[in-house]
Amino acid sequence: MNRSRYVTRPLDSTDRAIIAALTENGRMTVRELAAQIGLSSPSVTDRIHKLEDTGAIRGYTIAVDPTVFGLVIAAHVRMRAMPGEVKRLAQMLIDTPEVVEADRVTGEDCFLAKFLVSDVHELETVIDRFLPFSSTDTAIIQSSTVVRRLPKL
Repeated sequence: MNRSRYVTRPLDSTDRAIIAALTENGRMTVRELAAQIGLSSPSVTDRIHKLEDTGAIRGYTIAVDPTVFGLVIAAHVRMRAMPGEVKRLAQMLIDTPEVVEADRVTGEDCFLAKFLVSDVHELETVIDRFLPFSSTDTAIIQSSTVVRRLPKL
């Protein structure tokens, strides 16, 4: 339900502060957020609804550690589709549960995908499914210097 009459209004510093605070701690109460931002709880609630309506806030989620689930190998795989196979490759990426992110990119490659698997053998098995339709170049992630985050708001 669109509660906002100002769907196209630009984000102001208060909106950005709300998004930044919720990004840091999505479980904080509206009361805590209001105190942090310096607004009343009803004002913060109204702004959150407007941010949801405009699509600035698309959802709420949790972050998990994949290693807890035995997914200890993460890899970036660059893929170059064989002629005529881009759509098939895109669908295969969507349908492969080991693929946790995939982007269509410019340059020599068509896709950059991130895989999470339990071991190198599983990584090889999953990548082999793509070989009839693309060439691949795999880089196993040793550590993450910058974990996924929002750009400066």
